[in-house]
Amino acid sequence: MFGKCMGMTDRPLISGKRLASLRTQHYFTQEELANRLGMSLAGIRRLEQINIGGMQMRNFRRLAELVELSCEELRDRIGVAGSFSSQTARQFIAGQPAALAQTADAVMDVERFHGVSASRAEDRTDVRRGRVPVPAAPDRRFAVAVDGDCMEPKYRHGDEVVFSVDAAEREGIIQGRNYFIQFIDGETTFKRIFFDPIEANRLVLRCWNTKYPDRQVERSAIQLLARAEYRLVKDEAGES
Repeated sequence: MFGKCMGMTDRPLISGKRLASLRTQHYFTQEELANRLGMSLAGIRRLEQINIGGMQMRNFRRLAELVELSCEELRDRIGVAGSFSSQTARQFIAGQPAALAQTADAVMDVERFHGVSASRAEDRTDVRRGRVPVPAAPDRRFAVAVDGDCMEPKYRHGDEVVFSVDAAEREGIIQGRNYFIQFIDGETTFKRIFFDPIEANRLVLRCWNTKYPDRQVERSAIQLLARAEYRLVKDEAGES
């Protein structure tokens, strides 16, 4: 039976370009494919526009049946390179992302926080832990859900963003890039970072949403930085 996908993750990672190519090979419009899979048109568009995205397993099964492929064959056609299996990441220690176990697989699980806001201090005592499958890499990474509209239109409320601690440590601060920031008092935020043109030891934190004011902070107040690598886009509106 085409729809059986034994041993695969709950949200397989697929290539947007490969999905679009498969759709056109079968002469489906985006709207028709969305209707056939029970997805929204916006969901199909988002999946095709990103390099790598997660697809709900039930939709993956429906797609396999629709194009008359086994799940393994569909994985080979539109999946990211390598295995769909995932490795277990290390737990967070004292609320901070620990070094993740290295893996040779194409996909691994990273820990995720419940959310981070770019406009207000966050209470980190109620952390709902979970894991998110992302492309594997030998660095310290974690995922956070965006809370609020401060980083729109670049990042929207509910978007899950993957951050790399190693990237920030290796590169230093790159002006204008997006960072998860943890201060020495435990506060966390998600913002763009710019250099203060007058004071070398001061940084300017800025939201993408221009209705929020800039914030100036001292470098010495920052305990941990992690650069945003990419966002995981939901394949269906309203799903977590």
